[in-house]
Amino acid sequence: MSDHPVIAEQRSLWSANPRDWAEIAEPQNRQLFEELLDRTGTASGTRLLDIACGSGYAAALAATRGAEVTGVDITPALLEIARERTPGGTFVEGEMDALPLENAQFDVVTSVNGFQFALDPRQAFAEAARVLAPAGRLAAATFAEPERNEGTALHLAMKALVDEPADDGYAPYALSSPDGLVRALEDAAGLRLTDVGEVNLAWTYPDTETTVRALLASAGGARASRVAGEHRVREAIEAALQPFRDPTGGVSIHNVFRYVVGVKP
Repeated sequence: MSDHPVIAEQRSLWSANPRDWAEIAEPQNRQLFEELLDRTGTASGTRLLDIACGSGYAAALAATRGAEVTGVDITPALLEIARERTPGGTFVEGEMDALPLENAQFDVVTSVNGFQFALDPRQAFAEAARVLAPAGRLAAATFAEPERNEGTALHLAMKALVDEPADDGYAPYALSSPDGLVRALEDAAGLRLTDVGEVNLAWTYPDTETTVRALLASAGGARASRVAGEHRVREAIEAALQPFRDPTGGVSIHNVFRYVVGVKP
């Protein structure tokens, strides 16, 4: 692992509330994870790598299909939970830009909301292609354009509490242009595009408090809390959540994710 300050900062931010991230936030993306596993044909015996695996939720879903799973992330606290979820998996601390893995050893590589946080997203795509076996498939997903995601209102509410621009690599929409993922897949990774699509996904929570905990567990929430204090961040999130509450007190935040799938020649 390098000592790059952005990597160190990202590791610190994602370590703030790892259990809340694992148990409340990450499962909200299950539909998206399942879509990528379907699109890549992940099944029994598939050698799968999940990059920026977080607490290993996607890897655990792949393991239930019989895949042999490996995960890479920079946050030890999240990797610890990933190992709990899938004791038979392999989970390694490492960076997307320089994967600590040998060439051509995976049938499938996945990454959801990961590559945009790399020091160099194009290099991260190239690294993903390097560890793919011939005819292996890479599936990557990220937010669609900010204006198409209700979650953007919450991101902006937290970002507004950070007085100065933060050079910490937290760039959730860095690959969200209509051709952002496609260009990285084809130009940087050198893969042949086989599939592109979108998933409409609602993050649903039973109440405001659960929603706030999920957001505080994100890097954006952790950064805002460190700068402004958790109390102010909670107030900002609760105000921003008003349009997304239903009469029962539940919260539903609708987002759009774009994905691409490519195959290695």
